[in-house]
Amino acid sequence: MIRRALSLSLLLAVVLVAPVSAQVAQKPPEIVRFEAAMSELGKLKRSSEAQVAAHRRAAESALASCRTGGAGWSRIKKVRDRAQRNAYARGARALWADLREAALENAWVEVYTPHFERFLRHFDTPLSDPVLQAGIEAQRSRVAFNKAAYSFGTCATFNSLMKKVREFKVGGSHGVSGDYYAGKIYNDFVRYAGNRERAAARAHWGSRHQSAVDAASNRFKELGANEGQANYFAFAFKG
Repeated sequence: MIRRALSLSLLLAVVLVAPVSAQVAQKPPEIVRFEAAMSELGKLKRSSEAQVAAHRRAAESALASCRTGGAGWSRIKKVRDRAQRNAYARGARALWADLREAALENAWVEVYTPHFERFLRHFDTPLSDPVLQAGIEAQRSRVAFNKAAYSFGTCATFNSLMKKVREFKVGGSHGVSGDYYAGKIYNDFVRYAGNRERAAARAHWGSRHQSAVDAASNRFKELGANEGQANYFAFAFKG
């Protein structure tokens, strides 16, 4: 994760320092438009780093209220069967950690989305090259994916899911079915975040979108765009 962040930071640095003047006259107008939009996006993202950090601190603070207490945990503590109560508690801790991760990701989504949308407005007039335009359209889908994939990291989500918690009877005619049903609810907790992200990907971001972005990145380089900016295009709509 640290290595990926450093790599993206280096690419962003290239975007920020990339000259948009020396050979502008020799470059196609659409490449000039792309380079200007990329330079602007890089500067906007760099200038927003403090705002992203502030959003992350706010997300951490908001989630602290349901880390070990609140309505959801009250439901768990009322379960008298130790095995079921412990299973719910383990699931709740895993769920909370996943929600925290989503909330931290959503911090940059909240801050950067206006910048991404500003970038895309530079291409309201479509590019004539279909490969390039397909890459731009794929990035529009990336914006939708970002919003859908990380917006659920809240205590409201946590407490809503905890409403599934209940005590099931075990022993006698009930056998061990109670523990089985409690286990299913545990699985709902630990799989929730992954299921939400996969649903977002099915709706907005598949392999064809990534392929379109990668193809556009290569095509921009073929047409003479700044190499650093063209490479960064494939990562620009991420945190």
